[in-house]
Amino acid sequence: METTWEKAPHWVGLTDQKNARLIVRDLAVEDWSRDGTVVWEYKEPRTRACAGIKFRNSPLFGGEVVLFCGPEGAGILSFKTKEMLYFTTKVGVNPHAVELLPDGTFLVGSTTDGKVCVFAAAKGEVEPVQTFFYENIHGALWDPKYGVVWMAGRTKLSAFSVTGDAENPHLSPLPEKVYTTGDWLHDLVPCYGDPKSLFVTCGTGIFRFDKEAGQFTDSYPCADLAAGINTSPAAGAFPDGVMALMQVISGQTVYREWCMNQVTVLVPQDDGTAKKIIRIAPDDAYYKVRVCSFDYQ
Repeated sequence: METTWEKAPHWVGLTDQKNARLIVRDLAVEDWSRDGTVVWEYKEPRTRACAGIKFRNSPLFGGEVVLFCGPEGAGILSFKTKEMLYFTTKVGVNPHAVELLPDGTFLVGSTTDGKVCVFAAAKGEVEPVQTFFYENIHGALWDPKYGVVWMAGRTKLSAFSVTGDAENPHLSPLPEKVYTTGDWLHDLVPCYGDPKSLFVTCGTGIFRFDKEAGQFTDSYPCADLAAGINTSPAAGAFPDGVMALMQVISGQTVYREWCMNQVTVLVPQDDGTAKKIIRIAPDDAYYKVRVCSFDYQ
């Protein structure tokens, strides 16, 4: 597999906690220290110390949007105009996970108290219509293929059904779709190009989850290099197999003990190996990296 930056965009979204901003950068740009290398940026008091960022295409909110969550609350931004389309402070303690369903239902999961808040955001409701507990939640992801919401936290990956309507949505756990791991889950993302799979990260590495088999595996492009990463990174995988990781390395953190000023990129090669590339932005401090795709999968 030959991967070149010219064949397709390789943009990533980042939560820059040091500068209290949400940004998008291009992995094809080698020197992130130069001015003008940020593709997109949004900054204001409500984006202080954000832990979550995600991209969605929502006709209900005018097209391409950016979802975010942090200590000030959670919101939905227009990617094109940067208008704040929705914002709520009625969330739990330390929000980390955010998702927007096709009908305008907005989910926010908070790690410290394990609180999941469900909002009828398309109706402008800032009070949750449902709240429930999911221990140490770090990820929430709508799955259009199976019609469920996946959630990751502590040692569990679980699927939830969605009933009701846009004015009163309701999530219910599916007991037959609860899968456990030997380590705490830290991130949950699509496997773009493979709707039967998800990627999860934890303290022991990065794993692909096979939805049909209900199994975690270490079989995917770049797996050999990713296997050595055991610091609960955030991760994202492009359709061509390129992976972007927010790897926290002891002794190299900046600003906070969970932040780094660099992104690790793993690029598949024709001979089945992978090449490791580092992108560094000296004045930033990232917590989360996301593939900048507006698709669910």
